[in-house]
Amino acid sequence: MNRKECLNLIRNVNDLDKIKDILKNIKNENPNKKNTWFTNANKLLNYINDDFNGDYAFNIFAKNGNKKLPFYAFSSLPYADCPGKGSCAKWCYSLKAWRYPGAFFRQVQNSLLLRHKKQVVKNAFYKIPKNKTLRLYVDGDFYSVECLKFWMDNIKGREDLNVYGYSKSWKEFLQLAS
Repeated sequence: MNRKECLNLIRNVNDLDKIKDILKNIKNENPNKKNTWFTNANKLLNYINDDFNGDYAFNIFAKNGNKKLPFYAFSSLPYADCPGKGSCAKWCYSLKAWRYPGAFFRQVQNSLLLRHKKQVVKNAFYKIPKNKTLRLYVDGDFYSVECLKFWMDNIKGREDLNVYGYSKSWKEFLQLAS
């Protein structure tokens, strides 16, 4: 997939049927390779077709974050889940992760789960071991007041976790506070 195809998927993130069509049409350009755009797209498509039941296509929370931030991490789709984006959208560092199909499709999965199956995210959140640190939104952001409230309510229920993040969703925070 190229960036244009990724952005097309992002533009349609609220339409599950359109997402399924896009995933079905990703070509298998290297059938001898295991971790390709095609294999990752099929993994996600099978999970969606199973109504998001069973094992996740991709871990919802990255257990060890990344090299710079070795904690649990949660990401969703940049652009689609960034209501506060501005000129930073032109150089967004999150797009660099898109060279890795697994990272991109984890973001897609998490954006879809937040829109269609929040309970799956909640269940995974409550499985994080006690006394861990979680960074919310390494990529993406709170895309709505409802999404922000979902996270705040769940964080209140997990006082044993250290949760932090960065956000440009100022309007959503102000709306929730009012």
